[in-house]
Amino acid sequence: MNKNLLKFSLSIILFFTIFNFDLKAQESEKPSRWEMGVDALSLIDQNELPPYSLFGRFLLNPEGKKQTHLRTRIGFERFNLLDSAFYYGSIGLDYRVTSFFASLGIQKEIMAFPKGDLYVGGDVGFSRAADIKEWTDAGTTGREGFDNFTETKWRLSGILGYTHQLGQNFAISLESSLQGTNTKQNWDKDYINFVAGGPEPEIVIEQKSIETWEAKVQPFYQLLLSYRF
Repeated sequence: MNKNLLKFSLSIILFFTIFNFDLKAQESEKPSRWEMGVDALSLIDQNELPPYSLFGRFLLNPEGKKQTHLRTRIGFERFNLLDSAFYYGSIGLDYRVTSFFASLGIQKEIMAFPKGDLYVGGDVGFSRAADIKEWTDAGTTGREGFDNFTETKWRLSGILGYTHQLGQNFAISLESSLQGTNTKQNWDKDYINFVAGGPEPEIVIEQKSIETWEAKVQPFYQLLLSYRF
């Protein structure tokens, strides 16, 4: 089974188990103020956000005609490969990949329907990712040293979304985004390549930083499956 599909399936099962949904629940006179859920697009690697994350909304004006929500999201991803033999011919590899993302924003309903609503809003997000490789004990063949990459990103997103209610407590939301990002990337390399019977070892030393600005449209920014309570 595809690993991303398995992650998505397990997350959905866990989501419904934790909140013990009941599609036959009676409707409440007051709107639910809290909402929590997961992003289906990131679970199957269809956007740039970390796959393991939790999305939340809080209704600020339950008595208002046009609902306004405070919204947030926090997520992470981590991968470790330790003491693996023979990566590019080396012996002893410590390989770590980590990423973290957090955002805060607000959304305002602009049009209501019997089973859903259309809204606009905005998020400010921060993310940091690291890709760290360290090689040891290369011997006469292989690689010894390190190759590190880090990325820090600020994201400002304008959002247009639609939420459709599923039963009493569940909802699905599809969002598009116009966003601007500031990205800082850093490379730090210092390693030696050994070749048995070959020429002198290759020495690689590099330190580089790049900062970029980008604006783009994301038609499919988030696909949120959420529970209201």
